[in-house]
Amino acid sequence: MDYITLNPQESGDHIMKTAKHVKVDLEKCKEAALLVMDAVVEGKIGEIDYSANPLHPSGLSDEEKMLWVFLLDVLNFSFWPDEGEEYNVTFEGQTYTGYLAMCAAFRKAHKELNAPIATVQWMLTVDVGVLDFILKDDKGFSIPMITQRKQAVKEAGEWLFWSHDASFLNVVRKSNCNAQVFLRYILACESFRDYGFYNNRKVSFFKRAQILINDTVGALIGSEENKHLVDFKDLDTLSMFADYRVPQALNYLECLEYSPELLDELQSNKLLTYGAEKEVEIRGASIYAVQQMYKEIQRVRAAGPYSECDVDTVSGEYRLMGATGGDMDFTNARRLLPIDIDVWLWMFRREHADEVESIVPFHRTRSIYY
Repeated sequence: MDYITLNPQESGDHIMKTAKHVKVDLEKCKEAALLVMDAVVEGKIGEIDYSANPLHPSGLSDEEKMLWVFLLDVLNFSFWPDEGEEYNVTFEGQTYTGYLAMCAAFRKAHKELNAPIATVQWMLTVDVGVLDFILKDDKGFSIPMITQRKQAVKEAGEWLFWSHDASFLNVVRKSNCNAQVFLRYILACESFRDYGFYNNRKVSFFKRAQILINDTVGALIGSEENKHLVDFKDLDTLSMFADYRVPQALNYLECLEYSPELLDELQSNKLLTYGAEKEVEIRGASIYAVQQMYKEIQRVRAAGPYSECDVDTVSGEYRLMGATGGDMDFTNARRLLPIDIDVWLWMFRREHADEVESIVPFHRTRSIYY
C-alpha cells in the first residue's frame, strides 16, 4: 500500500486526535509559552549561534565547519547510558553528558590526537574500533550503539561523496534558502528517515534532520561569504525535535499528561520499542504541545504587552502576575519559532535536571533516529 507521509506538524495533529496514552493540557501549554516569552524579553534566548557552544571548533573554513556539523548530527542519537554505565566526557577541565559529551569527545580527539575527523574520507573509511576509541567516556564506557553509529557515518559519507561532491556545503547551496527543500535533500541520507505509522497513516518526526537544518543556520549565520545561504523564510514549517528529553520537560511542566499505565512503564525503566503506539504518542504529543505554545506566543505577541509569568521552578507552580506585577512588551522582541521553543525546553531540562528526574523519567527507546 502506498502511504502519503504526513509532515511532523501534521503528524502531531493526527496522533493527538486519537491518542490513548498521552494528553496535552492546552492551558499549561499557554503558561509554558509565557515562560519562553519572558526568557526572550530578558535576553536569555538569543539568536541561533553555533559558535557560542565552546565544544564546536573555531577557526575552520565554512566547508570544514559544515562537515563537522553534519558529522555531529549524523551521530546525534541515543546518549542515555545502559544500566550501571555512564557516558561522561571531560574536555579542558569540564565534564559533559549526553550530546555535549560526544561533542567533547570529538574535540578531544581533534586536539590531543590530531585525528583527521570531520572529513568525507574519514567518514568513508572509519573503523568501528577507532570510532569507539574516540567516543569512549572518561571511565572507558562505550557510547551506546557504536556499531550502528559506524554504519550511519559510512552511509552518510557515501551519500556526500557520490551525490554532492563530498561537500555538505553543496547541499546547503542546492537548497536555495528553502528549509523544506533542504529537508528533502537530507532525507535522501538513510539514517535521517525518521518515520512511523499511527492509526493507518504514515507519520514523520525527522528529529535529527531538522536539528541539522537548525545547526546549519547557526553555523553559517555569521559567515560573511555564505550567510546568504541560510536566509530561510520557512523555518516555521519545521517542528520541534521529538526526542526523549524534551517530552520529559513538557511532562514536568504539565503540558503532557501520561496515562497511569504509561507512567508505570516509564518508572520501571521499561524499554519502549521505536514505532510502538506509546512511543509514537509521546513524540507526537510533544510536537503538538510545542505547536500550541508557538500559537500562543503568536497570539500574545499580536495583542501587545503582557503580564509576566512568575514561576517557582522547584515546585513547578505558576501564577500570572497582574499589571502591577510588571507588564512586558514583546512586540519588538525577535521572531520565535517552534525550534526555538524546543531549544528552550531542552536547556530547561538540563538546568533543572534533578527536579525533573524526581518527577518524571524520560522514555527509553534505543534508536538511531533520536
